[in-house]
Amino acid sequence: MGNIVIILQLIPSIIAALKAIEDAIPGSGMGEQKLSAVRAMLEVIDGSISKLWPQISGVIGVLVNLFNATGVFKKST
Repeated sequence: MGNIVIILQLIPSIIAALKAIEDAIPGSGMGEQKLSAVRAMLEVIDGSISKLWPQISGVIGVLVNLFNATGVFKKST
């Protein structure tokens, strides 16, 4: 249960990081690099985050899919 609370508390910060990266590097085709950047930032802030990375990356995938489907993230043409 503790991991659920930790990850739910991280979601606003993860969303902010995703939007900042998308603003800096807009468009598709760079997903792996963007995901790697989020992981690196989180690990710089707190090295113990790596043990939660599988769950966090899953949450990021859900958020990115939602943002793509709703137009928050625009596909490059």
